[in-house]
Amino acid sequence: MKKRYIFTICAGMMLAAASCDDFLTEMPVNEYTLENSVTDYKTAQNAVNGIYGEYVSSSNLGGYMYGALHCMAGIWDYSNEFVTMGYKQSSNNSTISSVWSGWYYVVNAANAAIEGINRLGDDKFPSADAKNALLAEARAFRGYANLHLLWFFGHWFDSADSPYGIIYRDKTSELTNLMLPRVSVGESYQLILDDLEFAENYLGDYTSPRKLSVQFIKSMHAKLLLVRNWEGDYAKALALVNDVLAKPGALAMETNVSDLYENAWDSKELMFGRYLGDGTNYSYSEFTYSYGLYFNEDFTEEIQTWMEEDERFPYTFGNARSPETWQDQRKDNILTKLYHRGRYEGMNDKYTSYNMRYAELYLMKAELLARTNPSDLTAPLAELNKLRESYVTPAMAPVTGISTHQQLMDAIYKEYIVTLLMENETPWFASVRFEHDGQPWVKVLKPGVDFSQNQYCWPIPDAEIIAHSNPIEQNPGLE
Repeated sequence: MKKRYIFTICAGMMLAAASCDDFLTEMPVNEYTLENSVTDYKTAQNAVNGIYGEYVSSSNLGGYMYGALHCMAGIWDYSNEFVTMGYKQSSNNSTISSVWSGWYYVVNAANAAIEGINRLGDDKFPSADAKNALLAEARAFRGYANLHLLWFFGHWFDSADSPYGIIYRDKTSELTNLMLPRVSVGESYQLILDDLEFAENYLGDYTSPRKLSVQFIKSMHAKLLLVRNWEGDYAKALALVNDVLAKPGALAMETNVSDLYENAWDSKELMFGRYLGDGTNYSYSEFTYSYGLYFNEDFTEEIQTWMEEDERFPYTFGNARSPETWQDQRKDNILTKLYHRGRYEGMNDKYTSYNMRYAELYLMKAELLARTNPSDLTAPLAELNKLRESYVTPAMAPVTGISTHQQLMDAIYKEYIVTLLMENETPWFASVRFEHDGQPWVKVLKPGVDFSQNQYCWPIPDAEIIAHSNPIEQNPGLE
């Protein structure tokens, strides 16, 4: 599964500044000709499996990425550049560059699979449904990757006519198709939704968090709408969440919080996560989780207090050894739900991101109910408490004492953070979306930091901007 299906081909004279390590959008990537690589059902399955391998092969598409977002939210202080949102094109931040290239490698692998499958006649597959299921899986991955490219490198918060969307690629990279322009924000969203909605029609039910499922894609579709908040989005998102809750497949809440994190990519509560395979040295694929959480163990004071007051604290935080071989030291209050034992004592513990959990559906439903009917405090609160009462170990007290809409929104935001801390992008978006005392939580948590909405995304990497013979416009203020 970890085999990379593509490698970068250098074209040194064409792009003088480029090298074999440059970005996907600067250089074509091909290890094989599509005509010869996907010839039957088995090789079509292999091509789709290759997308997962490409996704996992980039160590920056999990904890690294989500840790940076938690810094931006003011929840964690691992990187001052992300806390202050001081990133610029001229900064040449390696994390930003690696996330950019990593997602485009995933897009390219998905395009290779889609082109190969489409080239085959239906007679090469057990049925037309089997062909569509593979196409759905590949398109789901492409949509998922492009959504993250928009969230990280585009003005996801802008209106449809904004020019600061993604560089959209629907063909395997070749020298003839590298220099593509950015599409608008509206076009970006529509192209992503086209892929997600196709997948919703043909993708199979959830059986394991190691593979994409219709439940996961519908949940990500709902999250897209919740984050975007255009007219009618909340109602559509609520319908999608209700649909997944009504037809969860094999998804289920873990009754013991410890099982959720010990089982990791085998947990029945996890919809999709980064399955690192059956190899060795897992910790090197999740540096932030297996290393960074030890040396930057504290979270913003208010967040830390929330965590310590929650019944799950002894199950998600604990004592752990340093990840360094030379440092025979232990600390308390390490986020062991993700750090596990660290890379020294637990090199092959199950380090994974929790891209979407069943629990998040209850949180989304609570928020959507609260936003679509602000006068109703009862129904949203019931969803919060469904989540909390799902866990037997530990037993959790219900949320009570809510008498105003603002108190309800504060309670939902708090539950997002405590439940999903460091697991995925949701705490960042919640910190932008929820307000307290008349301002977004991201400003409440970072009162001394001056920033604007333009810094809610990252700059397109400098090497990408330079490589384009037809100039692409950088995100405003991030030049």
